[in-house]
Amino acid sequence: MSGLDLTFSPNGHAGNGTVTVRDGNETLLVDRLNILCAAKRNDFLKTLLSQRPGLDPAAVGERLLTLAADEARKGERSEPAGGDHVELDTSRLIRPERFITRDVCGLAVPTMSTCGDDVVGRWVVYLRWADGTRERKPLGRTIDLGDAGRLYVFPEPSIPTPNMRPGWSAESRRRWIEGDPAPDPASVFDALCDRIVYFLDLPRAHGTQTAATIALWVILSYCYPTWPAVPYLYVGGPLGSGKSRVFEILVRLVFRPLSSSSMTAASLFRTLHDRGGVLLLDEAERLRKTNDPDVSEILAMLLAGYKAGGSAIRLEPVGSSGFKTVSFDVYGPKALACIAGLPPALASRAIPITMFRAGPDSPKPRRRIDADPDGWQRLRDDLHALALEHGPTWLDLPGRADVCPAMSGRDYELWQPILALAGWVEEHGAGGLLGLMQEHALDTIDTGRDDTTPAHDEIVLRLLAESIEYGQRPTPGELLERAVKADPAAFKFWTARSVATALKRYGLTTAKSHGQRKYTQSTREDLQRIETAYGMDLGIFSTETS
Repeated sequence: MSGLDLTFSPNGHAGNGTVTVRDGNETLLVDRLNILCAAKRNDFLKTLLSQRPGLDPAAVGERLLTLAADEARKGERSEPAGGDHVELDTSRLIRPERFITRDVCGLAVPTMSTCGDDVVGRWVVYLRWADGTRERKPLGRTIDLGDAGRLYVFPEPSIPTPNMRPGWSAESRRRWIEGDPAPDPASVFDALCDRIVYFLDLPRAHGTQTAATIALWVILSYCYPTWPAVPYLYVGGPLGSGKSRVFEILVRLVFRPLSSSSMTAASLFRTLHDRGGVLLLDEAERLRKTNDPDVSEILAMLLAGYKAGGSAIRLEPVGSSGFKTVSFDVYGPKALACIAGLPPALASRAIPITMFRAGPDSPKPRRRIDADPDGWQRLRDDLHALALEHGPTWLDLPGRADVCPAMSGRDYELWQPILALAGWVEEHGAGGLLGLMQEHALDTIDTGRDDTTPAHDEIVLRLLAESIEYGQRPTPGELLERAVKADPAAFKFWTARSVATALKRYGLTTAKSHGQRKYTQSTREDLQRIETAYGMDLGIFSTETS
């Protein structure tokens, strides 16, 4: 598969074109299809596999999805019918739910009122102008900037329904309009971290950094339109490790959450396009079923939706006369949770959060998530006020390259928003936050490169447990030697660093001793905790010690 090359040459309407598959200098297949149609892609894949059955269907399917995502981002803009027209500067187009410009910063809130016996929904937009003026008004199709022209709202959202609850409370909105001072960014950040740590058991080795990453990503969900790309959040870990608990927290904090585990591709496209916000996709294991046309379309949408302008393009029926191409805007933050891991192309767009299963004595899983609804509401109110108050600042943050040490390409694209926000929060009083997050980012990048499987982890953990039982304090290199003897094929490409990275995921780190880095601080109790939490057999409980 390493030499396989797939290219797409568009021809005609959006999505139509020719896919060519080559292996080195040999052309394997050339065929015309609509690359945006999941069923056509699957037919193409079946044809290719029938001719070359040795190919990896998942790898080829993923490359087809990448081609579809690239084509989807191009979109299709038709010329207006009729005579002369004035071309609109696209920077004047703003999404209604959240927009940030030099002149004005705003967000729309769904509200309900009564008209006779009827409940009527309408959108109200809250504006913070560059001179500090605050304003509340019904959301229209344009926002007048005076001498600077106007902004055009697109798409026009559907009328809000009674089940659309505003994240920002009416009382907090009233106080904001009346001049309440903006919340302190560092205080909001600290309150987010405290709430996260209160409900989640996080790995001891990097629990502070994990909580800070989640808190900064929550803040990012309120100001993401200023960035050209936004990192997804991937919440991984074994069964019962707290992934759903993370989502319970996120759905109460992020900007305009859309929680789903079973929505169809069509409903996801339309909902994200219409209302925007943050997609929380739990139980994302189904994204590996790339032979399912609906799943294939969702994956294509996710691959395109992490970049500004990312869109999903579908052919929609027009009466009995045929079809037209419709582009759905799907750009925005998304969090995904699953046990088995994400498809590689999607994982490359996500910052990983690895959850750790709580011990039997931990009180955190038993804490009621909604025991303090007022506390959640205060956090949401502060986040909305924070989002409006710092518009010009948000616009400057994407240009801060100084916050990313030794990063380039996709790593820079993923971590720059988080690190820029960390630097901004630090400037408002959170001392040392940027350095902490820079170190965590680099460590996470290294861990991603050395990622391994739970089966390999268990072997290494068992070897460390055995060493500790006999009073030994091994180095990662010594553990690797024993692992290679135990299973040469499994550890053929491992290094000492791979061993250290694997054990660090379980909170086990080395310390310097006589010029070597050894597991001097790891205890029998640490291994017992891991054995209980993960259901592994490390031989701890059955071994007698003096």
